[in-house]
Parts: sequence; structure tokens; C-alpha cells
Amino acid sequence: MHHLKNQINYAWVVLIILFGFITNVNAQQNADYALAKSYFKEIDSLCNIDDGKLWGVHLNGPIMLVFSDTRTIIANQADNDKKLKEKDGVFTRKLPDNINIANTSLVWNGQQWTMVMWDALSTTDKYMRDYLFIHESWHRVQDKIGIVPLISTNTHLDELQGTVLIKLELRALHKALVSKNSEEKVEAIKDALFFRAYRQSLFPTNNENSFERHEGMAEYTGNKLCGLSDKYLPIVMAKRLQLGESNDGFANSFAYLTGPAYGFLLDSLYPTWIKQIIAGENLPFIIKNSLKLEIPTDTIKMKLIIDTIGNKYNAKELLMEETLKFEQQAALLNYYKDNLIENEQLIIQNNNLNFTYNPQEKQIHIDKGVVYKTMRLTGEWGILEVKNGILRTDDWKFFIVAAPKKFAINPITEEDYTLNLNQGWSVVKVKDKKYMIKKK
Repeated sequence: MHHLKNQINYAWVVLIILFGFITNVNAQQNADYALAKSYFKEIDSLCNIDDGKLWGVHLNGPIMLVFSDTRTIIANQADNDKKLKEKDGVFTRKLPDNINIANTSLVWNGQQWTMVMWDALSTTDKYMRDYLFIHESWHRVQDKIGIVPLISTNTHLDELQGTVLIKLELRALHKALVSKNSEEKVEAIKDALFFRAYRQSLFPTNNENSFERHEGMAEYTGNKLCGLSDKYLPIVMAKRLQLGESNDGFANSFAYLTGPAYGFLLDSLYPTWIKQIIAGENLPFIIKNSLKLEIPTDTIKMKLIIDTIGNKYNAKELLMEETLKFEQQAALLNYYKDNLIENEQLIIQNNNLNFTYNPQEKQIHIDKGVVYKTMRLTGEWGILEVKNGILRTDDWKFFIVAAPKKFAINPITEEDYTLNLNQGWSVVKVKDKKYMIKKK
């Protein structure tokens, strides 16, 4: 009897703890719903103030906030298929596992959405929060504006010469943004354009200008419409350029810096510049025309100009610093070559796969491909989470990681990645040192 009484008391304690836990979870959810609702109201207000004036397109629209740990969605409206359930004025459900979580624009249930990660939103800095909302909302409507989304093919910016020249361009843009003297400002803008033109002549297959239209204009719009006064925007951007110099990589991140920097400079130089962007022009073309700047096509002349103006931006010291960094990177390069090329490979065919990666991370070009440090890859076969190295071939046909040592147990957990296969799929050896994911 005494033993039974103890069991009953224990059960009551468990129930009380469980009830308290559920109550706390519900209270937190309600607080999150209320906060999300206030964010949606905040962004709607800013979009209504713009009223489509900046780009000729309204930025209001479907937004989903996603919690990375639980994959919970809190949205500002219902979806087409009514899978989101209304709760306290917002709409919620779990995000399907095959959809990657990122700050992005995506088509979901036949509708174009803005997705923003909950953890990426500042709770203390309204301007940073709204800038992110507007940046991603611009991506949602960029097709309507006529600006094609694309992927950066600028891996030269993560090589020695490209890195030095993009940093010199950033330094010149910084000088232009902070300069009070109009002649000095114009001279610094010209310096930035010379650095870019010379870099692009060395790497002619780049798509810098096109990628800047895509990512740089989203970044410009986010900053322009976040509610911060126009007089502070150049100062804020100048600080970001300084901080941006310490980025690990620039192949995917340069336009987040150069796009808004050139944009804010053009706001005073040539206020109707956005009309030309919509018409298909790029930022360097617009600025060169507005300044009537002639850039030599002769590479020898260009090199002389670069050597001369480089002194203003400590080019020699920068080259020495970056050379040392790249020498220290040799060990990592050898690791990736051994792990992803020389040893056994798991080769994943790119059949319209979905993938997300960190644009701030350096990309390393090896042989006929590019290595991303981290990536989340999803396909009909399942989910691959990479934390240290995946090779994407230059032709975009394949993604490659080291072949797993053991693959009888699902998920497959390796030192550098985790592979979670859907039912009916397995890793199969196709020839010597080559493995693929196949349907059973």
C-alpha cells in the first residue's frame, strides 16, 4: 500500500512538471506569435510608405518566419493550399524537411514567399531587422522588376589577385562615402571603377556586374527603405565596407558591399539611376557615364594607373598581408584535394537539387570545381548536411563529398557531413573509388 502511494505521488509530480512544461511552451509560443505579428505590422508600414515608388513594384506580400530548431513557420497570411493554420492572427505549421531554411525567396504551394530565419532577426535593432525583411522581400518581387536571379561565378574574388583588387575597390568606395570634398569624392569613385575594370580584364569570365544587379540591389533596397534617415546611410555603409574587408570570402558576398555603396553614391550623383538599372544597365556603366569617365582598354596603361592609385590605398602592404594568408591556406587546399578528389568519392548528380550555403565563407577553386565549406543539400533521395567541404563541379552537374566509410545505418554520419536517406534509397558503389546514391 505504501509502495502504491509513492507511485501515485510520483505520477502526480510528473504530471505537474509536464503541465508546467506545456504551459511554458504555450506561453512562449503565444509570445512569439505576438512578436511576429508586430514585425509583420512594422514591415507593412514601411512598404506602404514606399508604396512602390522606388522600383515601381510594391514590396508587401507573403512572409514566413522560420525557427531553425523546430522548423516552425509563423506566416503573415494563409497559403494557397490552406496548410498553414490560423493562430492568434498569424498562420503556422512545420516547414517540410525537404525545404532548406535560409533568408531567401522561394516558391511554396504555388506562391512566391519571403522566408526569414527567426534567429536572424534583431530584437533590439529595428533598422537591422527591417533591412533584412525588405532585402528578402525585394528578392520576392525582383522578377516583376525585370532583374534575373542568378548565382555568382566570381570565384576569382577568393583567389589572391581577385581578393586584393576587391579590397582596394572597397577602400576606394569607403573614401568616396566619407569624403566631404566633392572633388575627392569623385576621384575616389573613379579609383574604385579603375580597380574593378582592371580586375575584370584579368578575369573576363566574371559575372560581377550582373550578380551586383541581383544581390547588390536587394541590399541597397533593404538599407534604403529600413527607416533610417538618408543622411546616415552613407556613414553606415562606409562602416560596413570597413568591416567587410575581414570577410572570409568575397565570391558570393562582394555585392552586399559594393551594390549599396555605389547606390548611395549615385543617389546624389545621378538620382534617376534606378530607371537605368530597370532598363538593364549595370552600376559601373551608369557611374562611368554620369562622370564621363574613360577607362583604357589597353592592359599596360591600366596596370600603370592601378600601380599609381594603389599607393593611396596601401596596395603593397595589402598584397603582402594577403599573400601570407594564402600561403597559410595551402594546408586546407591539400586537405580538400585529398579528401574530395584523390580518395573515394560520393558523387551526387545535380538533378535540380535545392541547396543553401553561407555566402560569407571563402570558396576554394580546385581542379575543375569549387569547394564550399558548408552546405545543406536536398533532393528526392534525402538530405545532406555538410560541415567541412563539398565540391561543386564547374559545369554544375555534380556535388562531391568523401565516400562514407560505413553506410549500412541511416542516417550516415561522417566527420565532415551527415547524410539522411529517404526510404528506398542507398549508397551504391558504381566503379572503383566512385559511389552514388541510387534508388533500390
